[in-house]
Order: sequence, then C-alpha cells, then structure tokens
Amino acid sequence: MNKNKKVIAFYMQALKLKEKIRTGWIEVNIKKERLESVAEHIYGCLILAIALNSEYKLNLDMYKVLKMLTLHELEEILMKDFTIRANITPEEKIQKGKKCVHEVVKDVMEAGEIEALLDEFNERKTKEALFCYKIECDFQAKLYDLEGAFSYEEAKKDLEFFGDRKDEVEEKSRCASDIWIEYDKPKFSRDVIFESLINEIQKLK
Repeated sequence: MNKNKKVIAFYMQALKLKEKIRTGWIEVNIKKERLESVAEHIYGCLILAIALNSEYKLNLDMYKVLKMLTLHELEEILMKDFTIRANITPEEKIQKGKKCVHEVVKDVMEAGEIEALLDEFNERKTKEALFCYKIECDFQAKLYDLEGAFSYEEAKKDLEFFGDRKDEVEEKSRCASDIWIEYDKPKFSRDVIFESLINEIQKLK
C-alpha cells in the first residue's frame, strides 16, 4: 500500500468517530435531539487542554498531551464504548482496546509510536497521561444538566455500580451531573488545578 492510500485508509476509519454517539449519553437517556459524538468529545478534550495550559502554564509536553487526546478514542472505531454499566473489567476493556487500536493503525508508519502513546495513556503513570485521563466528561455532563437534558432519576441508576461509595455519592449529589462529578472527585484529588476547576463547574446554575 502506498503512502497516500495509507493516509486515506487511516483517515476514513477515523472519520467514523464523527458519527459514533457516546454510549454513556444514550444509557442515561439524555433528552436532546442530537447527542455528543466521540469526535466531539475529543474536540472538547483538546479545547479544555489548550485553555488550561493557557491559564496555568502547565509543566507538560503539550504536543504529547494534544496527540494523546486526539488519538485516545481510536479503539472505538472498532469496538463499543464500554461504560460503568457494562459487564467488563477495566483490564478487559484495555486489552480489547489494544487489539482494536492495532487493527486501526497497523498499516501506518507511526503505528508503534501511536500504540505506545495509548499504552502510556492507559497506564496513567506519566504526568501527561494523568492529565489526559482527568479531562472533560464531567464537564459535558454538567452542560447537559444546565440544558435540562439530564434527569436526576436517570443518573441515580448509576449508583448501583459505585460499590461502597454509593451512599457517599448519593448524599452529596443534588442534581444529575453531581452524581458523576462526586464519583469522579477522587481522581481530581491532590491536583489543585483540577480540584478547583471541577468545584467551580459544579457550582454553575
């Protein structure tokens, strides 16, 4: 396969994410005619990363951050978006994702680099991977909440999957997006920027 054909084949596969709707919004029955696609989620992640770096001058390799965020959903070209409601362990999800990413990128010259970058994202050990892992989903949940599209009763159905944190999350939640935000707060702990940002987002009315 020549270089142009490789570029076109990779591009055409990636374009499928423009049409693929985020499973989580379907599962919680967001009441909007048009829901966020995976590609739109990626765009949201990139914009938030750029805004945060602009204001806080983060000590990160921003090229790596933006590339990681651009590519972090490639697996969903070939597999479903497994949410907290799916009967699958995080380890199983990662292994399925690795196989799908390999199929998507195997013919491009930078395949090994892309796969290594997404392994880094999944391992969450570097400061760039940890930053990327924290970005965006709760912000979109808040936006749907502010638009009146996210039902508190529907969001509460996720509580049964929260294990021993169920009662704590329910007690602290006052609206649909609070349930997701309160559940995710531990991953923002010890990060002053994200902790203050998520608290500010949560106050919006």
